[in-house]
Amino acid sequence: MLKLCLRRRPGNDWRWNGEHWSDGVSAVRPYEHPMLEHAAVTDGVSTFVAVRERAREVAGFGPAQVFTTTDTPTYRRLLDEIKAWPLDFVLVECTPTAGFRITSGTWGTAPLYLTDAGGRLRGSWSLPDLRQQFSLDALDERSVARLLTERTRYARETLFQGVHMLTERAHATYGDNGLVMRYPAPAEHALPREVRDDVDVVEVYRRVLSGAVYARPFDPRASAVELSGGMDSASVAVTLAEEHHGEVLAYALAIGGEAGEQQLRRRAEMLRHLGFLDLIVDALPLAPFNPDGARARRMFVEPGAEPYHEAVGAILAAARDRGVRTVFTGDGGDELLSLRGNEWASVGKVRGRFSDHERLPAWLGRRTLDQLDAVDDDLAPPTVINEATLLGFALRSPQFLDAGIWPVSPLCSPRLIRFAEQLPVPWRVDKHICRERFRRIGFSDDARYPHLRENFRHVMGAGLREYGMPLLAELSAEAITVDHGFVDGDALRAAMGQWEQGEQVDMKVFPVLSLELALRAMTAHSSERESAPCT
Repeated sequence: MLKLCLRRRPGNDWRWNGEHWSDGVSAVRPYEHPMLEHAAVTDGVSTFVAVRERAREVAGFGPAQVFTTTDTPTYRRLLDEIKAWPLDFVLVECTPTAGFRITSGTWGTAPLYLTDAGGRLRGSWSLPDLRQQFSLDALDERSVARLLTERTRYARETLFQGVHMLTERAHATYGDNGLVMRYPAPAEHALPREVRDDVDVVEVYRRVLSGAVYARPFDPRASAVELSGGMDSASVAVTLAEEHHGEVLAYALAIGGEAGEQQLRRRAEMLRHLGFLDLIVDALPLAPFNPDGARARRMFVEPGAEPYHEAVGAILAAARDRGVRTVFTGDGGDELLSLRGNEWASVGKVRGRFSDHERLPAWLGRRTLDQLDAVDDDLAPPTVINEATLLGFALRSPQFLDAGIWPVSPLCSPRLIRFAEQLPVPWRVDKHICRERFRRIGFSDDARYPHLRENFRHVMGAGLREYGMPLLAELSAEAITVDHGFVDGDALRAAMGQWEQGEQVDMKVFPVLSLELALRAMTAHSSERESAPCT
């Protein structure tokens, strides 16, 4: 939501210069977008700068250039209102004697990375902005191990020592003691409850989801919704159509193949109900590591970013060309209605394929193996929004912001999460409550219960076979990941030899190549000037 450059001694005369708030030495640059607002307030001693999402039917900050001076009781009241804001926010408090305190909200829509850069605190939602702080000799071993073993975790650590992410509800202080990061108290969660016979659970779900979708003011003509054909994005799209039938753009990446034919058929039925304009992009020509993509062109892409990063970039650009500034996503839907603990066994199901009991690839190096027992150390405490969703935001949202688009994920509404947590298992399993809502609307069994699994796995496999493995063969002779002990070169070359002899590509090689390309891009562009604002 913002970029910043702070000196250790803040002033109290902050002004808006058309691009950022500044006290003459430090600067805070909000992400400029119609869905966001920002302001600075002082009581003559302390000052805060806040950037937050706009809320529907709630008075906003007013013109950004206004620097408000008020008495101390009013200042504290306004400060408390920011901290209790129901949507996303980042708050920067400035006190000449105590330095800076930076606090994040519950949503974590856009990440905020912070680093102490020799007497200046630099921060940005875009990790490459801090590239001058990256060093191959200061890679965070635990973060690398999490990436290479697909055991990613929500934590303040990043791949680079000294560069930290401000997690949800956390705060950071910066002053005479440098940068100090502090996690918040664990979030509380609800347990399932019995439903009274006179309660229409589906209708309650519809109302709560509607409140989440319409919590923010937005222009439907400048908005799009991701409509892949899955239950999550379709739930959001159906809710949008209740008030804006035919006004919103629906977009999707076509996955191709037999499952792709099913996807297009199901989407067509949904679109007939929604009346939305359609935008669809074929994902296969934009498969990972394709020569025209950011990774293959040696641009820095977060190693944990989506495998279909290249395809998402193309569809976001196409949506932006159509005037889209806001995209509604289905992010958080899997976690919203997920099963917990022994609930899996109670319905005869097992956890997904990314569970930690999955086999480890043979090419892990000694530095990676030595960290396996530590992957769960120093994690963020229990969060309001599911940790996997928040981690996905951190990896996914910067691509939206780079395109000038703000992502909105209504399925992550804390109120909706609280409602879903209290649902009995039969309503959550297999997203039954969503499918029942669609049955009432009139969607066919084909739309509600697809026979084939629709995902990007075969697109990812095609990208690895056609582009990734030849690229890895080219890089393996002088691989940074091998030289630094994170990958066993002999074992990796043996696996590549098996692939060359016609064996199926092991998908677990994906993070190895992603990390290798990211580290090479990092070293190639490390001397470029950082874009976080400094005066």
